[in-house]
Amino acid sequence: MTHKPTIMAVDDDPVVTEYLKSKLGANYRVVTTNVPAKALELARAEKPDLVLLDVDMGPGPNGFEVCRQLKSEPGTKDIPVVMLTAHESESDKKTGFSVGATQYLTKPFGPLELIDTIRGILAHS
Repeated sequence: MTHKPTIMAVDDDPVVTEYLKSKLGANYRVVTTNVPAKALELARAEKPDLVLLDVDMGPGPNGFEVCRQLKSEPGTKDIPVVMLTAHESESDKKTGFSVGATQYLTKPFGPLELIDTIRGILAHS
């Protein structure tokens, strides 16, 4: 049995996390949370190979803050983070990269774009 890389998906919308699970579940072990404040705790416990992180989330920390937290901890700082956003703006991209994001995907994205992005990042990490 080969090891399936673990992908952690963080989005306040359960429809999005279920979509990600359905598209990635065949090739990856997918763990999700719809509560941004629990993302760091989940990352510590699951040690994912990559994090998919929504930028705009409801109450609590936004994606930039969650990424900043992940990158500030020794146990999670090296995990690649792909920011997911419905609003592509240069200032958001700059902020995302400044807090440690590896890549950006703009919603709606197709399954092939998602899988190609993940494969490319995991191949280089």
